[in-house]
Amino acid sequence: MKFLIVFAFLILAGYNIRAEVTKEEALAIATSCKEEVGASDADFGAIVQHQPTESAEGKCMLACVLKKFGVMSNEGKLIKDTAIEISKSLVQDEEEKEHIVAVIDTCNELDVSDDHCEAAEEYGHCWRTELGDKGIAPEDLV
Repeated sequence: MKFLIVFAFLILAGYNIRAEVTKEEALAIATSCKEEVGASDADFGAIVQHQPTESAEGKCMLACVLKKFGVMSNEGKLIKDTAIEISKSLVQDEEEKEHIVAVIDTCNELDVSDDHCEAAEEYGHCWRTELGDKGIAPEDLV
């Protein structure tokens, strides 16, 4: 759940909207994407629990969420500056902020698939792996 809220912060900042989002608003965005791409409840659950999703619809749901949150461009690429700005605003600890910037820098360097759905999953995998390597759990960012 917090994963979706983090993403909601990212989209709101990308659109210069207030940097606060309720759990309900984050769920509404995710639910909208779920319905838009025909993702299953299992796909939705995997994303909420910070797990990879294997289905094409689940990957496309993640791409939809990332785009609506303003961290993935319409070309399927990470929007690094937005991701850094918002991610840093979610963390108080200066060392964690440095780690998050390093994670985003690393993930931004990926040569991701031209398929936006696959690219979203590749970014998600990078995010989860790199944060884990730095001892940060994605659900701890909010």
